[in-house]
Amino acid sequence: QTSNRVSGFARGGEYVYAICGRDLVCLNSIDGAIIWSAELEGSSDLVACTPDGSIVIATSSVFDIEVNDFLESTIWRFDETGQLIRSDEINERPWSIEMREDGVAHLALGRPRCGMVRATVDGLHWFPLPSDAPATCGLAGRSNTVIGHADGSLTCIENDMVLDDGPFPKQPGSIESLGSTPNGLIVATAIESGAVGAGFGGAEGLARAYDLDGQLRWQIETPLGRNVEHVIDGPDLGGTPSVWILSWDGVNAIVDVRTETDGSPEVRFQEECRANVCIANSTNLAIGFDDGTLYLVQGELLARRLESSTDESLTDDHRREMAAKLRALRG
Repeated sequence: QTSNRVSGFARGGEYVYAICGRDLVCLNSIDGAIIWSAELEGSSDLVACTPDGSIVIATSSVFDIEVNDFLESTIWRFDETGQLIRSDEINERPWSIEMREDGVAHLALGRPRCGMVRATVDGLHWFPLPSDAPATCGLAGRSNTVIGHADGSLTCIENDMVLDDGPFPKQPGSIESLGSTPNGLIVATAIESGAVGAGFGGAEGLARAYDLDGQLRWQIETPLGRNVEHVIDGPDLGGTPSVWILSWDGVNAIVDVRTETDGSPEVRFQEECRANVCIANSTNLAIGFDDGTLYLVQGELLARRLESSTDESLTDDHRREMAAKLRALRG
């Protein structure tokens, strides 16, 4: 039990670091015991740590209700004992964080500067990105890092080198979520009204799958009033990788499961509650909802049930065909 709502965590070595309200909490990953806790200024936002857990970086921000924006943020660096190594204040809020093994972190920023900061033990070093639009999200993928921007741009970073002209095209709206797949990237976009390339018109959200070279493989659109909020590479279903697309219309959450290769529909779920977070690997997927409900989906079991439902459908078709033949014979 921690001090407040848990909005993120990172695991390294034998530690789990969680951001809980105003606090950064270090827990033992074996028995869950709280080792130490540090109060941050403002509301805690992001957390990341080195693979061995020896260094952890957390961010916190202050929100001004009158101007309806974030005024300033602080980047905190601790060691595994809870000793504060340094803290740095900036006028932007970071929207994504990537931590390297050597303790260097990269944080993509919102307004006013946008761009990215490189956080080291010596301080912060700012540098621009190809897009001067605010960052909205980031993804440390299998082969590179991708930053999503409010203007629909996607910045690609390979081996700490920012590509001026990355492989992924600009999207027709703000980037909402990014997911890494075995063969490329899945992008969720909130379509701007009247945007060129937004599809057939009347769409609200867009999910697109790209290969590693930036070629569009498939896409789906959501109707007006329904926005795509999460996309993630899910467990294999019958040996085929899956992509899970979570959308919300203010009343119901829709979970669309598609094949990663061509976007063919596998199954659809609906819940009367908003999905807040999802995480997955090659065998399992978990989704957390607003009301505290947590669903754990086992890929192998789901694949068996889908196969079983298909077999039953084929059996029903066969029965109907046989019944028609019997009626014809009686006639």
